[in-house]
Amino acid sequence: MKFFNNSHEPEIIIQYASLIDPVATYYVKNHPLTKKFGWHDWTPPDKKEIEQRVESYKEEWKKHTIVRDISKTLNLSFRRNAIDVYVVSGALRATSRPIIISSTEKPKQFVVTLAHELIHQILANNNMPIIAFGENESNRTNSHIIVNAVLKKVLHEELWSIACSAKSKFSSKEYARARELSEKIGADEVIKKYRPT
Repeated sequence: MKFFNNSHEPEIIIQYASLIDPVATYYVKNHPLTKKFGWHDWTPPDKKEIEQRVESYKEEWKKHTIVRDISKTLNLSFRRNAIDVYVVSGALRATSRPIIISSTEKPKQFVVTLAHELIHQILANNNMPIIAFGENESNRTNSHIIVNAVLKKVLHEELWSIACSAKSKFSSKEYARARELSEKIGADEVIKKYRPT
């Protein structure tokens, strides 16, 4: 386990994932699971549009100190010199290993989503186990209690509101339950259980 070191923050490289984009697009437009979310009728952006969106994500990301704040909050290092963030035209959900995010997000929502995935990544990079905060809670719920606690500490009010919005992609039953438990236990108490001394 490598503790937080302010002098070593990984570079976040936000880029259009042109090689995997056709696969992601084909999946969301054709898989039976994506139909109920409207993806089968979705029209992907052209290359110029997606590149403009990527630039807007980079500009918004520069306004924040989220990488440093996550490391400092958890007292952990990302253990990477650089972290690639791949943007595809469309994706049903973001992933953390590797980080893949849909270009359908607005810039501030993109920042919230990237912060969320970076928390998963720093915990995984440091082999942090999922702590069960409730016996009857799902693995997904338990794994997101810490994510919500850290987001609460590192996001300013507007971004935190976006994270909690009913329109957020993190508004499903398990995500909402994780947020509820994180609030009930208290962000500081949750983080204390994960944070190395």
